[in-house]
Amino acid sequence: MAEFEATPSASLPAWLVRFITRAVWFGVDMLVFIALFALYFLGRGLPDDRIELATRNAFRIIDFEQSLGVFHEPSWQRAAIGDSTLVDLANFTYLTLHMPLLVVIGFAFFLADIRKHRLIRNAILISAFLAIPIYAVFPVTPPRLMGSAGYPMGIFDTIPADARTKPGVLANWYAAVPSYHFGWISLAVAGVWWTWKPWAVRLAAAGFGALMWWAIVVTGNHYFVDMVAGALMVTLSFGLALVFERWAERNPQTVARFTVRAGPLRLPF
Repeated sequence: MAEFEATPSASLPAWLVRFITRAVWFGVDMLVFIALFALYFLGRGLPDDRIELATRNAFRIIDFEQSLGVFHEPSWQRAAIGDSTLVDLANFTYLTLHMPLLVVIGFAFFLADIRKHRLIRNAILISAFLAIPIYAVFPVTPPRLMGSAGYPMGIFDTIPADARTKPGVLANWYAAVPSYHFGWISLAVAGVWWTWKPWAVRLAAAGFGALMWWAIVVTGNHYFVDMVAGALMVTLSFGLALVFERWAERNPQTVARFTVRAGPLRLPF
């Protein structure tokens, strides 16, 4: 009697299994990240609006930029505001291509190198919490709100009112310095250069960073100094994250006392 051999069941390709597994672990990591990130938004939204102080600080920034000869925010917006296509591009870039794109790039980092992903996400968290006291002591009126503060400077809010987050517990319209709308994008751009070598990828990342800088100015949300401050803060934060990562690698038993290992993750940081 002939013997029958068991036929192996069809299995998923190894790359797809790896992708799905990484996606699940990335989801777990994002849940922890979002919980911590919510604390940042709460801390950022705690101070009351101090419009008079924020406007004085805005003039300090304007005076500083003028002393350097770089106060060109009004002319940048004037160059674009007459073209509805450019305005729509600026609004779309500012509103839609910030957090969603950071999540997508974060997943790409996670697929490529979990350690690099962890360093970049920790740098974002460190920078967020370092900024909370700055927002509290140094509020700044953004260009788009200078008119409503009584000092019109020829810059308008291009984003429709119904699309803008309303002030509340999680919103602070005067938390302008440092600007993480640019700072976190600049960190992602640096991460792309760090992780991938093809020049097409690197140049695309740099081009998007430049697009975000332009969009932030055209929409009237930040001064140049705000964005430079954001880039400097994330650079400092990445350095702190790297110091911690190297210390954690040298002292795994100590780190295990206040973190949890779950698959490829070390949580909460």
